[in-house]
Amino acid sequence: MDEEKHTLDQRAYQTARTSGLLAGAITAFIAFCAFQIFGFTIAETATWMFALALMAASGTFVAVYFVGRSALRRQMPAA
Repeated sequence: MDEEKHTLDQRAYQTARTSGLLAGAITAFIAFCAFQIFGFTIAETATWMFALALMAASGTFVAVYFVGRSALRRQMPAA
């Protein structure tokens, strides 16, 4: 039982990690494009890219982890 629970938690973690990284990368790319189009300096652009990507990645990770873990545990057979 504990091994199965650990496996499900690992699957939820890996899914959340991947989703968070993708969200952060997409956010950084969009932020770079937007800030450069509007004429900000590269230092301002890099600062905002980092901040926005970090917020998007961490928020996505947390949401996907808890929702995914809950869904996976609901599918676990009762024992």
